[in-house]
Amino acid sequence: MRFSPVSFLRSIAQPLQPTSALGAQKRLGKLETIALGVGLSFLTFGALPANAAAPTDRQIELLESTTEAIPLVSSQASEADQLAARGVQTFTRQDYVGAFEAWQQAMMLYRIEGDRTKEARMLENLSVVYRVTDRPGEAINASQQAVDIYEALGTANEQPSAFLNLGSAYRLGSQINDAIAAYETSLSLYQNADDPTGERIILSLLADVHKDAENYTESITYQEQVLSIAQSTQNAQIEAESLSELGYAHFMTENYTQSVNYYRSALALFRELGDRPQEVAVLNNLGRAASLGQDFDTALSAYQEALNIFQALNRPDQEAHLWVNIGQAHLNAGSTAEAMHAFQQVVTLTERLRSQQPNSPLPARLEAAYRGLATLLRQANRGSEAEQVLGLI
Repeated sequence: MRFSPVSFLRSIAQPLQPTSALGAQKRLGKLETIALGVGLSFLTFGALPANAAAPTDRQIELLESTTEAIPLVSSQASEADQLAARGVQTFTRQDYVGAFEAWQQAMMLYRIEGDRTKEARMLENLSVVYRVTDRPGEAINASQQAVDIYEALGTANEQPSAFLNLGSAYRLGSQINDAIAAYETSLSLYQNADDPTGERIILSLLADVHKDAENYTESITYQEQVLSIAQSTQNAQIEAESLSELGYAHFMTENYTQSVNYYRSALALFRELGDRPQEVAVLNNLGRAASLGQDFDTALSAYQEALNIFQALNRPDQEAHLWVNIGQAHLNAGSTAEAMHAFQQVVTLTERLRSQQPNSPLPARLEAAYRGLATLLRQANRGSEAEQVLGLI
C-alpha cells in the first residue's frame, strides 16, 4: 500500500547536559511531515527557533511526490501543482514564508477544483510551517483539518502520516496525551501496512514524547523497539542514536550500570561512523552515569577521552564544563587534590574566556566550581587564595 507523502526530519539524539538540568528538555520535536490552516491570511513570521531542523534528502523526495496524486486538467489545477512544487523548493531553502504562501494558494486552488486529497496534503505541509515557526495552535488546527478530510473521504486508515503530523503538532503545544493518542493511531496504521521505516519513526516519537513527560519506563519500552528495528535493518546511525537514548532513559531512572552499558555500545558505533560530536557527547554522558554509579575509574577514563577531543578541537568553553564533571568525580571519590586541580582548570579557562568577553555572565555550574575550589582551598589552609577565587565571581 502506498501512503500519501510524509517526510522525516531526523534530529540527532539529544545528549545529557553536563549540568544539574538533566531532565528531558522540551524540544520542537522531530519534524515528520509538511502542513497550515485554511482561510488564513498570509503571515509574516518572526525569527525561527534555534532548533528548527533543515529538510533532508528524504524529505525533499517525499515532498515532491505530493503532486503525484490524481491529475487535474484545468489551468487552476496546473497552477496548484506548480505552487505545490514551488513550496517544496522554498521550504528546502528555509524560506518558510514563501513556502507558506505557495502551499496556501495551492490548497485553495485544490479546494476549488474539488481535489480534497491534495487539499489535505497541502494542509499537512502548512502544519509543518507552523511548527518550525513555533505556532502550535495553528499547526494543530491545520493537521486536524487534514485528518477530517481524510475521514470524510474514507481514506484515514491509509494516511498514517496525517496522524503522525497531528501528534507532532500536539507535542509542540505540550498536549502530551493527545500527542500520544495520535502517534499510537499512526503506529497502528504503519504496522498494518508492514512499513518498518514509518513504524520505527513513530516508535521513536513515542519514546521521545514519553521522555518529555518524564515517563522513562514507557520511553524505554518504545526505544527498545526502535533499537530492534534499527538492528534488523542494519541502520547503524539509528542504532547508535537509539542506544544513546536508552542510556539517557536509564540514567534518568538511576539505573547507572545499564546506562553505562548502553552508552558504551553507542560510543563504539559512533566511532565506527566517524561521528565526532556524538562521540564526545556520549563520552561525557557515559562519564556522568559512571560517576553517579560510583564507578570513578570508568568515569574519569571517559572524561579524559572527551577532554582530549575538546582540546584537539580547541573548545575551551566545553572543556571548562567538562572539568567541572572531572572535579566532581574526583571529589566524590575522595581525591581532594585532584578535585582542586580540576576546579582550578575551570577557573583558568573561564577567566581566559571572560577576558575576551567582559560582559558575559558566569554560568551557574561554573560558579559552583569556583565556590567548590574556594572551599577546598580553605580546607587546605589557603584562605587568601580562596578569597581571590571568590572575588572573581
